[in-house]
Amino acid sequence: MSGYRTAARLFPGCHLPTLYIGMEYMRTHSFKLANQFFMQAKAICPSDPLVYNELGTVAYHMKEYNKSVWWFEKTLAHIPSPLSEMWESTVVNLAHALRKLKRYDEAITYYEKALALSTRSLSTYAGLAYTYHLQDKYTDAITYYHKALWINPDDQFCTEMLTLALMDESRQII
Repeated sequence: MSGYRTAARLFPGCHLPTLYIGMEYMRTHSFKLANQFFMQAKAICPSDPLVYNELGTVAYHMKEYNKSVWWFEKTLAHIPSPLSEMWESTVVNLAHALRKLKRYDEAITYYEKALALSTRSLSTYAGLAYTYHLQDKYTDAITYYHKALWINPDDQFCTEMLTLALMDESRQII
């Protein structure tokens, strides 16, 4: 932190030290403090999509999902097209926030966009599976839980949720 503070003093027009201080506060779960530093970074450099991404992340952790969606959409608006794999986590985070708001169809759309960027993401498959599961689309949920477990066979969440989806599907057939 002292290195970042020194950099902020030495480079007063640079937003990166302020951004990194905010990231450090995120690591310690000091979300309100992190948010203050991200807002300072945004004031210095309003065109950096990483700043908006971090604001979306802090809003998500503070359970402000509408605000989180807004920041993640703003992030994507600041990224030149086409999206690269580097921004896959932002797309997934947007999908997670939409799922929390019960906007399942929109969430699925963004999970699928994330899969187009990277097919090796456990969190994308797990999020997609869970979203289908919440919609009672058990067959689709089972398919994506299996894909997630193909990436990491030891994932406890997907293993437990796959078991629940299989039980839910068998109850639906009866």
